[in-house]
Amino acid sequence: MLSRRTGLHTHSFQWVRIPCARLHRLNRFFIMLQNIKRFIDKYKLIKKNDRILIAISGGPDSIFLLRILVQLRNLYRIKLYGCHIDHQYRKKSWKDALFVKNICKELSIPVAVEKIKLKRFSEEQARNIRYKIFEEIAGKFNCSKIATGHTLDDNAETVLMWIIRGCGLKGLSGIPPKRGRIIRPILCISKNEILNYLNSYKLRFCKDKTNLFTKFTRNKIRLNVLPRMEEINPKVKKNIFVLSEILRNNYASKLSVGRVDTFKKKYYNSVNYNFKEKTVFFDVDKLDIKKINKRNWKNGDKMVPFGMTKAKKLQDIFVDEKIPKEIRKKIPIISVGNNIIWVAGVKRSNDAMITENTKRIMRLELCN
Repeated sequence: MLSRRTGLHTHSFQWVRIPCARLHRLNRFFIMLQNIKRFIDKYKLIKKNDRILIAISGGPDSIFLLRILVQLRNLYRIKLYGCHIDHQYRKKSWKDALFVKNICKELSIPVAVEKIKLKRFSEEQARNIRYKIFEEIAGKFNCSKIATGHTLDDNAETVLMWIIRGCGLKGLSGIPPKRGRIIRPILCISKNEILNYLNSYKLRFCKDKTNLFTKFTRNKIRLNVLPRMEEINPKVKKNIFVLSEILRNNYASKLSVGRVDTFKKKYYNSVNYNFKEKTVFFDVDKLDIKKINKRNWKNGDKMVPFGMTKAKKLQDIFVDEKIPKEIRKKIPIISVGNNIIWVAGVKRSNDAMITENTKRIMRLELCN
């Protein structure tokens, strides 16, 4: 104990020895918490006195989200509630539900546990059912927000999945930080950061073995594709996230992509083929839309494909894209006057590209 006299007051100092490892860990967590708070404030995900329902699977991402929101509870003066959905596709899934109940009790958070059972389900079906339940529980708790534990990794997987399936700007925009009352406060944090935090503080979480099943496209991307990409560039997930942000901020907000379309048209076909480019966007002010029409392919047709400067025969495009001969005549050809702008589902032209100066958008969509 050391003391010194300053005027009439005596100040006492007690030296506390903090291990370097612990100090480093605290500093790392503080920086991460600050990054999350900046992200929340940037996208206005949380406001004072919000009532927030947290989707808690029991896995590392949702447990991390829970811990973070507890840390921010007093700062934003928010009330937290939990929701766990037991899909019952694993024999011991009840253990996850019990774990979530216990951790919520420990943190003084009311929690609802719902059971569902799907004999056969797709990723999309399971997701839709989950969100429907979240909305119902949020209504019961009178919550204004529903927080999910989507991460930097989830965004990268989603963008890559859309690229593989074929997409436009909306697919490349990835997972939005906010959609309706759904908020994703840890979308800026990677899975590695989450695991490092949980393991450093010895915080328990559940492990779902179905995340290792490669029959799901997302799992294939997570386990086989992203690790190879990270070998080339360890920052690939962050870079994909930045790309998504640029598209959302520079296009979605200014041009209303995916929200309001100035002009949109759907083209239908009866071709049983998995086309990769079902939606395209054009700057409507660069086209005479009164002259837009649909027809079938004719020998000798040419187009300047996206990314090229010289015209190319559609015959050669079909060959390059491996389009079967028997369906080529059935594919809608969209033109403005005599100028082909889109071989529906196959390739768009270089015409009427969207830029930062675009004011109105035309969306064309191919529907089977």
